[in-house]
Amino acid sequence: MMEFLGEHSTLLLAVFTVLVAFGGTWLGAKVQAGAGVAQAKASKEAAETAAAATLQAVREQADRAAEATRHAALHSQQTAAVSNLLRAVREFTRAVDRLYTDPDTAAVEIAHNDFVHAQGAVELVAPAGLSAASVRLVSTAENLADLAHDRAAAERARKHMASLDHAWEHHDIVRRARLALENYRAELETQSESAPASANEALVNVASTITGVPGLTPEQGTELIRDCRVPELGPELGKRQREHDEALSEFIHLARILLGVPS
Repeated sequence: MMEFLGEHSTLLLAVFTVLVAFGGTWLGAKVQAGAGVAQAKASKEAAETAAAATLQAVREQADRAAEATRHAALHSQQTAAVSNLLRAVREFTRAVDRLYTDPDTAAVEIAHNDFVHAQGAVELVAPAGLSAASVRLVSTAENLADLAHDRAAAERARKHMASLDHAWEHHDIVRRARLALENYRAELETQSESAPASANEALVNVASTITGVPGLTPEQGTELIRDCRVPELGPELGKRQREHDEALSEFIHLARILLGVPS
């Protein structure tokens, strides 16, 4: 064996050199191939991570856009609901005020229906605080309407008497009718159950006096007499009007906050 190796040492050295070179090349290629696979895997993972991040960003952007659209739509609905209610309440109270000069109850009913529907729309889109304020607004407006339904006929009769007061030929009868009504009210305010006679006498006097007022119908005369049995209209109307004005101011204040209107 030793002789063989000695005789072929040159050849064996050359073969060994080739094998070493081949092994180094193969090993280098294998290492390089492994590095390429690792790099490819890392690139794939990076691409997947980037894609996931992009998809998440797109989803978040879409969610933000959807939320902004929903908020804008709600804000638009709230603005319309508030505007419609303010318009409706003012139309309703104007119709109620006209009852003191014109007995057009149909216009009041129409305005009331619109008013209630507008308030319902506010309850659908507004937060609880504004919704509660709208309920109070409806309540105070309806209190004004109830008072007008009860007292407007007598007020119209008083306005009719006032229109005659400046004509000299009617001045005396109007003055006597007004005085009789004042006396009857005073008797009702001071009478006791044990002494109703004076009030009855005042009633007879006022009934006979107001029948002489030109253009005053029996129904209007009855309303004037009935109106003497309740407190005078002016203070009660003023009280209810103040309550309504306060409710309206509160509603507008809360609506401006909700809609982001600068103060």
